[in-house]
Amino acid sequence: MQRVFSAAAERKEKWVSGNRDGVFRGREGERELLSGVLNAGTGVVLIEGAAGTGKTRLLDEIAAVAAGRGFEVATARDELDQPFLLARLADRRPDGPALVVLDDLHLAEPGTLAALRALLPASIHEKVVWLLARRRGEGADRLFAAAAQRGATRIELRPLADNVVEDLVTDLTGGIPDHDLKALASLAQGNPAALIGLFAALRQDDQVAVTAEHASIRTDRSPRATEALLRDRVSALSGKARHLLQVASVLGPRFEPGDVAEMLASSTAILLPALDEVIGAGVVTSLDDRLAFRHELLWRLVADSVPLPVRRALHREAGEMLLARGDSAVLAARHLLHGAQRGDARSIGGLVAAAKAVLWNAPEAAAELAVRALELTDQASASLVHRTVMAVRALTAAGKLTAAQALAREALSRHVSPEPAAKLRHCVATTTLLGARHAESLEISEALLREPGLAPELVPWVEITRLMALLGHDRRRAEELAEEVVRTHQGSPDDVLATALAVLAAIARDTGRPGAALELAREAARSGTSHDLSAYPQLLFATLLAGLREFAEADDVVRRVRGGPSAVVTREVMTAVVQARILLQAGRIEEASVEARAALTVAEETGHESVVAPALAVLAMVAIHTGDLPAAIEHVERYREQVPADGILFSRAYYQWADVLVTHVGSGLEKALALLTDEYPCLVSSGLFAEEPRAAGWFVRRALEAGDERLAKAVVDRAERLAEEHPGFSAVTAAAVHARGLFDADAKLLELAAQQHRDLWARANAAEDLGVLLTGSPDRAGSVKALESALGLYREIGASRDSARVLGRLRKLGRRRRAAPARPASGWSSLDDTERAIANLVAKGQTNRQISTQLFMSPHTVNFHLRKIFRKLEISSRVELVMRSRDDQ
Repeated sequence: MQRVFSAAAERKEKWVSGNRDGVFRGREGERELLSGVLNAGTGVVLIEGAAGTGKTRLLDEIAAVAAGRGFEVATARDELDQPFLLARLADRRPDGPALVVLDDLHLAEPGTLAALRALLPASIHEKVVWLLARRRGEGADRLFAAAAQRGATRIELRPLADNVVEDLVTDLTGGIPDHDLKALASLAQGNPAALIGLFAALRQDDQVAVTAEHASIRTDRSPRATEALLRDRVSALSGKARHLLQVASVLGPRFEPGDVAEMLASSTAILLPALDEVIGAGVVTSLDDRLAFRHELLWRLVADSVPLPVRRALHREAGEMLLARGDSAVLAARHLLHGAQRGDARSIGGLVAAAKAVLWNAPEAAAELAVRALELTDQASASLVHRTVMAVRALTAAGKLTAAQALAREALSRHVSPEPAAKLRHCVATTTLLGARHAESLEISEALLREPGLAPELVPWVEITRLMALLGHDRRRAEELAEEVVRTHQGSPDDVLATALAVLAAIARDTGRPGAALELAREAARSGTSHDLSAYPQLLFATLLAGLREFAEADDVVRRVRGGPSAVVTREVMTAVVQARILLQAGRIEEASVEARAALTVAEETGHESVVAPALAVLAMVAIHTGDLPAAIEHVERYREQVPADGILFSRAYYQWADVLVTHVGSGLEKALALLTDEYPCLVSSGLFAEEPRAAGWFVRRALEAGDERLAKAVVDRAERLAEEHPGFSAVTAAAVHARGLFDADAKLLELAAQQHRDLWARANAAEDLGVLLTGSPDRAGSVKALESALGLYREIGASRDSARVLGRLRKLGRRRRAAPARPASGWSSLDDTERAIANLVAKGQTNRQISTQLFMSPHTVNFHLRKIFRKLEISSRVELVMRSRDDQ
């Protein structure tokens, strides 16, 4: 539960004093030294420090200690009291031990200082302790120098150490400060008064929240009092220092002193006094090889003080400065985005160069840069069309397919020279391909390839687009073209060859040749060289491996794709949907659902219609096994409308198999099997049993249930033929054993299948089939054992509908199966292995993206598990997770 610390009335005293339980933090050494002087009963102590370092507080504390020990205490609070106190001391010496306290001697009159210089030597043999305090460097120099020569003890109150500041902030807020709050506290530079004043302003603004003993800055409040305090600090600087800060703020929260000097047409040496001033004031600090504003709030305050037109002009000058000296266009682009003006050729060129530099690893940024450059380009400029091409390419990479296509078509409606026109037309072909409009994409691609003057660097990309469009539109022609490419592309690997091999692999998969498909896909994955628009050959290879239940190798392939340099949206959304199905096949239903929903959301938002159907097919399978029939029916109906007959990412058979499953659950066995005759006559003879080995057992089971022995035998024959032709594919062999065991009612074969299957789904299916078979035999104990094994596997997967079915079978056998000992609902022991692994990596400071790379899952899935971890541990933040982890260890 969150509380705002300003509401805690009991903390009022801590706001005033900045201490806990009466302890004045950070002055333990000084306190010990003063106690030693009191023990001696005589001596002079010189206390110096900047304003707000706690001189007066320390004097008061020692005066109270001395009074408790029987000292006569005489105190002068200001320059008006000092002469009277000294006069009394000159007239009457103390009878017993005495403590004389004179504060703010830097304000004392010359006569007072002269009288004090006379008194100090005269009292050297008396039981008198003198505490003399001043602000460092502001006066009383002769007095302090003379006293020091005579052996006085000197105490300099330095800024509080970082750990003391953290303790003090904890006192002030009631919670352990997070990184951002500590950064803000550093503005006080270890000065207790400044720190307390800063947090008083935060308290007034209601800016700090404490959650589970941790304090952080709230972002839902306007920090008016805090900003006023910081504004006063900046206003107290000299004009030169303020101007330096304003220019520096345009460069960013971190900046190079030399860049500021160049912007001010000066030199770092000349700016040194102003730099010293802003550092001394605590506004700027040294950070590695650069300077930095001490906190983002302070940086934004200074930046906002620069009028918008002036800020734009400064950004433009900064961008041009970086370009002029040959720095990265990406660094310059951040400024040029804010400052470039229409017709400013140099600045616009910088934006375009930056867009090209980040096109593949930061396509969103590239799109923003390229579109802005296009907006600033004059319509009559010769560069307009080339910048349009760049903008269209960047929008496509960023997944903004509709905008990319509209921009390209609008440009093509005008007179455009052949070379850029070809690039724009290819962009249209690409976006229509990703939008699952294969015929349109094919028509554009073939028209481009017929043109004699097509730029050589564009030819490979057009050929790839044509191959992929043909795969979705005309399988016969796709196969002929792919075979021709393989014959003619000899020598080193290239992306056209990789795509052709992948096309042949997809066709082999769909025509029931899994061995050929796997080898072709493996070669395709090795032949690819580009990280541009997609990773289709690699992802197809991963789907084939996962279909054969080679999960470890499939995981490695997907990990390599995800770990590549490209962040193009097409690549990411295709990878997500492939990983979703792999997770589903491996029995990780929840994670599969998260990945598939993430892929579907992005696909729908960006117009990647080619990925919508695969995501829906995975979600339909998830819904079937979790008992959500309405959702399963909705998903299948939607992808039927999408006409997922392209078989590009998943096979056509996979969509048909999902349709048959959902129809069986929703409309009954008769309608499900009718689909095999009416709509999917080639499903059994396809390569389905190599892509989904457990489907063989399902079809035999359903055929026998319907009394259709012919269908059952056809399934067994097909599965056994695949196993015979591919003896190295253990998943296919297990599918054949399972199908034959069902057909022959052979318990030993079903038991063998339950052992040989390589995924939990199929193993559970085989165990259930064995249990059902043994139900009618004398071996009821064997039936119960097999059904309980199936139930355990279904529960492990999270297949609630299948679990319910098996529980019903067990009840008919008279077994009221007790629930297996469940994990606790909360606490560390409630975490499963994946959750514990993620928690440990978070405790080591890793980000979601770093964790996703290590554990082979997307950042979406990591976030999904983190929410479960937070719920089980009853926490709400990564900071709390780190602390809980440390406590547990």
